[in-house]
Parts: sequence; C-alpha cells; structure tokens
Amino acid sequence: MLSPRWEVLNEGSFASVCVRLPPDSGIHCESDAVVSMSGDVDVRGVLSGGFLAGLARTFLTRESFFTTRVENTSLEATGDALIAPSDPGGIALHRMFQGEEMFLTSGAYLAGDNGIRVESAMQAQLGNSLLSGTGFFLLRASGQGNLAISAYGSMHKYILSAGEKRMVDNGHLVAWTSSMKYKMKLASARAGIVGSMTSGEGLHCEFEGPGVIYVQSHKASVGGSEGRPRSGSSSSGGQGPLGACIGLCTAVTVLVLTLGIMGAIISGALDFDGVPIDSPTHSPTRRGKYNTYGQQQQQQYHHQQQQQQYRQRQRENNERVGGGRGGNEF
Repeated sequence: MLSPRWEVLNEGSFASVCVRLPPDSGIHCESDAVVSMSGDVDVRGVLSGGFLAGLARTFLTRESFFTTRVENTSLEATGDALIAPSDPGGIALHRMFQGEEMFLTSGAYLAGDNGIRVESAMQAQLGNSLLSGTGFFLLRASGQGNLAISAYGSMHKYILSAGEKRMVDNGHLVAWTSSMKYKMKLASARAGIVGSMTSGEGLHCEFEGPGVIYVQSHKASVGGSEGRPRSGSSSSGGQGPLGACIGLCTAVTVLVLTLGIMGAIISGALDFDGVPIDSPTHSPTRRGKYNTYGQQQQQQYHHQQQQQQYRQRQRENNERVGGGRGGNEF
C-alpha cells in the first residue's frame, strides 16, 4: 500500500498542510483541523488509545477528547485533504523512525500517519515542569511515519550533535527528542539573577544533544489566541510558570493541613466536638479514658485539699504548744 504524501503550503505565519491519500489509506489529525477534502475522503471521530487515554489527553494536555480519522474510501482514485491548526503559525513535518520518540507541548500536535501514536506523558523533573512553561504533562509521539507539528508564529528547527548545547527561552518550546536532557538556567550566567531578570529574558531551557528541537518564534499573549491554548503562553488557562508555582504550593498546603487534621482525629488528640481530651471542660459523661481522666483530676483535687487541711492542723498545734510554754515561764 502506498503511503500518504505530505506537503506544507504557505510556509510562514499562515501555513497549512495538504495530504494526498492513495486509495484505501488514511491519517489521523486533531479535532476540527480539516479545512477541505475531496469527494471520496471521509472523516470520523475516534477515541485514540481508548476512553482513559482520551480523558488524559483532554484534562492533562488540553487536547481534544476525540481524534479525527481522515480516510480515502475510494479503491481507485487518489484523494486529498487540507489540514490547518486553529492558531495562525508555521507547520513542520517531522519524519519519525521506529524507536524514536518526541515530546510535544500542548497544542503542538496537528496530524500524523496511522503509524504514529500520540499519548499523554508526565515530565520526570518537577523544576522543568514549573519553570519551562511546558507544564507537568506533555504529548509523546512514537512510531514510524510523518508527524505534523504546529506552532504559534514561524517554526525553527535545530539539530544538535552529541554534547552540543542550545538555550531556548521558556514558552517558545514546541517539540524535542524525548531522550534529550535539559535543565533550567539563568539567561545570562555572567550578569546573574539581576541581569537576567532586568533583561526581560529570565530563565532559559538548556538542551544538550544529540537530538532535534522545534521552537516557535512567538508566544501567545493574553487574549491574543482564540484557538487552543498553548503551553508557555499566558493564554494557557491564564497561568504561566509563576501561576503554576502558586497553584502547586496552595495544593500542597491544603493537602498537608487536611492530612494533619485527619491524623489528629484518628489518633484521638481531638474529640469529635472539637474539645481537647485533656481539657477540664470535657464532658464527664464520656466513658473509657475520658472518665478515667476525670477521676484522676478529682482524686488529685481531694489529695490537695487533704494536704492543706493537714498543714492547717499542724500550724494550729504549733500555736497551742507555743502558747502553753509561754504561760509556765511567767
């Protein structure tokens, strides 16, 4: 069977991709990405990877729940389909080989051959997730065939050799080879924190080859993109790296407080009505250790009263003895 032929049209800020489909062939693409198609081409929505994979793709990476299958139903004629992303920008065709994996940020996946599998994945390093602008969850593409990647603005591709390094501003990342290592660094190592922040660059992602990096030239501003939100932009749910940090700290604080309260209740440090067990105002109608504590308190009170009465009698006896001696001497 012949494979689909891919061609990027109008490369630049308003790119689209034309896919020529041989008889009885097809591709998959993002939902609502098909602009036009020939008469024998049919589209249908499918759950790529199953129900759980669709949920993960929707809630973790902000992609659509369903994936669109584009198929040429003719057994003789070649069909075609025109595909474009929701946001204006460039498109890159990446040829994937067996065993290769690519990480894609939210909104970067556009289309792929049937031999390409796209699923959600979580980043291993927390610092990169918070500060790189890519988010905790990414898309991972694997398999063999053509993968269409979309960007906001024009697309730039960098091929790094082994040991070669490249800095990328956070929020401009689109896709990269999954085996590549990267870490967050200040934009200027010489100027330090003040110089990096005052320059407007702040933090950059430092990648080390070998591998491929796709970078977009622009970041979507607030309200600047009406399509699917992209990672690293302030339109991505209204949160950037700082918002992600605040959200994570809030979630951790609430979790710690909840676990602490539950642990206190379970261990018996607090009664169900909120009154401490060792409080004197605790209800005497409680049984078990509550009554035991009340009895101990009562016994201690009686013991103190007896000691005070004993001291009082001792003082009175001493006074009588002293008075008698004085009278004999006179």
